[in-house]
Amino acid sequence: MSRSQRAQWWNTAALGGGGVLLASAMLILGWHVPAIVAIAVCGVLAWRSAPRPTPHEPRHWDAQERLVRDGRVIVYWRPGCFFCTRLRLRLGALAGEATWVDIWADPAAAAFVRDVNSGAETVPTVILPDGEACTNPDPALVRGHLSRMRRAA
Repeated sequence: MSRSQRAQWWNTAALGGGGVLLASAMLILGWHVPAIVAIAVCGVLAWRSAPRPTPHEPRHWDAQERLVRDGRVIVYWRPGCFFCTRLRLRLGALAGEATWVDIWADPAAAAFVRDVNSGAETVPTVILPDGEACTNPDPALVRGHLSRMRRAA
């Protein structure tokens, strides 16, 4: 199992375990309905953050080619990153319109992110269709670009 997969499973386990502990404490206090809500919310978040097999994860150079050819938004991310998960959740159905590149699975992508962020592997780093790099951008900004891309297609 790669470092990337281990990190993503730890995130999933933390969400699931945290939900169980929180629900247990609420049950002890007699808060039955909030306990059910807490376990449901933590369960959904754990399911959403669980690693999924992908037949081919795009690499840095593939993503750059898509950016130039199709104007695709690129999101450089790493498993276990709270801000990356937040961005993916906030984009909703539009998340699939972006090209997601795992910097832990691609050394060229990690080097690119370090170059853009003054030596730091800060993610999510998003490359917009005009070539502008944004580190941990507002999800509304990315959603706007993805919506325009979808309408233009």
